[in-house]
Amino acid sequence: MVIKGKLYDGQRAVGRDVQVKLEDNGFLNMSTDGFDAVHVSQLQISRRIGNTPRRLTLPSGAMFESRDNAELDRWLAMQGVKRGWLHRLESNMRFAAAAVLSVAVIFICFAVWGVPWLSARAAYALPPEVNNYIGEGTLDTLDKRVFSDTTLSEKRRQQLQEQFAKLIPSDNGAIHYRLVFRGGGIIGANAFALPDGTIVVTDELVRLAKNDQEILPILLHEIGHVVYRHSLRQVISHSGLLALTAVITGDVHSAGSLVLAMPNVLIDSSYSRAFETEADTYSLKRMQALGIPPARFADFMERLVRCGMLLAKKKPRNGKRPVIEASDCEAKEGGDGKQTKYYSWLNYLSSHPPSAERIARFRAAAR
Repeated sequence: MVIKGKLYDGQRAVGRDVQVKLEDNGFLNMSTDGFDAVHVSQLQISRRIGNTPRRLTLPSGAMFESRDNAELDRWLAMQGVKRGWLHRLESNMRFAAAAVLSVAVIFICFAVWGVPWLSARAAYALPPEVNNYIGEGTLDTLDKRVFSDTTLSEKRRQQLQEQFAKLIPSDNGAIHYRLVFRGGGIIGANAFALPDGTIVVTDELVRLAKNDQEILPILLHEIGHVVYRHSLRQVISHSGLLALTAVITGDVHSAGSLVLAMPNVLIDSSYSRAFETEADTYSLKRMQALGIPPARFADFMERLVRCGMLLAKKKPRNGKRPVIEASDCEAKEGGDGKQTKYYSWLNYLSSHPPSAERIARFRAAAR
C-alpha cells in the first residue's frame, strides 16, 4: 500500500510532501533520502479520531502525518495492530446514538431541575452587595432606555409610600425595600421588583387603579418576588444554562458575555410561571393577613386585561402610547346582556399564568 502525507523532520519550519510505502512484512519506507525502513513496532501511532490526520512518529523524532486513514487502518490490521477503543466506539452507530441521547437527557434534566435548584441555593447564599449591584445597574439602564420621570404629585407618592411601608415583611433578611415611581414609557402600566428590594411602579398603573386597595396587592406580589429571590434566581439560571451550553458546545466566549449582560437579562426576561404563581400565593396570604379583600386584585387584573386589549387597538401618536384612563376599561355588556370576553388564547403564550386563572384564583379566595 502507498499513502501520502507530510513529513516533519524537525529541521524545517514546514512539512514536505512525501509518499510512504507500507510493506506486507510490516516495514514502512519513505520516498525520500535519509530515512531507513522502519518496522511498525518502532512507530508511535496516534489514535484515530474521525477523519482527522494520523501521526506516525519515527524513532528519530521525525513525524509523518497522513489523512489516508482507511489504508493505514488496513495495513495496521494486517500487522495485528488493533484499532483504538475510541475509534471503535465512535464508529459504532448505536453507541453514537446512545451517547447523543444520553447527553440530551442529561442536559434537559440539569436544565429543568438542576439549574433551578442550584440557582435557588446560590441566590440565598450571595451577599446583599450582589443584589445591590444588580438592582442599581438595572434601574440605571431602565432609566436611560425606557423610563421617564414620574409626573405623580408629591402628595400622591407620599400616600403610597406610607402604605408600602406597612407591607414590608418584618423578617426582611437584610433587604432594604423601597418604592420608586417612573413614567412607564413603552411598557405602560406595569410594576416589577429588583433584587435589592426596589419596587418600581409606573404612573400609568397608579392611574388605572380606582383605589389604593387595588395597588397594594400588586405591591405585595412584587415583594413576593424579592422575598423568594426570583429576579436573582432568574439571572443565575440564565448564566447556568449558558455555562452548560458552553460546556457541551465549547463556546466559552458566550458564557463570559452573559456575566457582563446581567442587567439586560433581568430586563428582557419574564419570570417563569412558577415564580409568578409563587408571588401570587405570597400576595394572597399577606392580603388575607392584612384584611385586604382578594377581590381587589381580581378587579384590577380584569381592568388591566381590558385596558391592554383596548390599547392594542389604538395606534401610537408621535411615537407615544395613547393615554388610557380607568373609566375607559370598565366592563361593558354585549347585545346579549353578557359581558364581552376579554380573555385571549394569547394568554397561554405568556410566561405568566393566564390572566383568567389568576383572576379566578383570587375570586375563589374572596368567596
